[in-house]
Amino acid sequence: MVEPEKPLKKKDQIMFDKEVAQKLQAQLDAELEEEDKLARQREENANIAELDDVQAMMDADYELAAKLQAEEQGELTIEEKSILFVELMNKRNKHFARLRAEEQRRKPLTKAQKRNTMSTYLKKMAGYKHNVGILDLMR
Repeated sequence: MVEPEKPLKKKDQIMFDKEVAQKLQAQLDAELEEEDKLARQREENANIAELDDVQAMMDADYELAAKLQAEEQGELTIEEKSILFVELMNKRNKHFARLRAEEQRRKPLTKAQKRNTMSTYLKKMAGYKHNVGILDLMR
């Protein structure tokens, strides 16, 4: 004989419902965590593949540059190499001279330089002529 199931009391039913809800929540959390883990793995694999592609392109570019440099080095004579070296040194000297000049211009003027600049400006504004000779005064 099978006994019919007795309905649970209200408190027991609430406890049973809480347990079932907790089990369901734990299952959902585990599933979500597994999905996140899989998504992260897929993303990492995509990033690795992308990095591999970039590295392959960089390697190919490096090999091409090495081949071109080898060809250029084989084609140039010693005279051409020396001319190119002299041009490079001249460009380098001009570049550093330009940098030194810019640095010099960036420095603030000294008091004497400021005074000299201001007096020159005032003389020019007043119509002062620097080279006034004796013949010019007699006229």
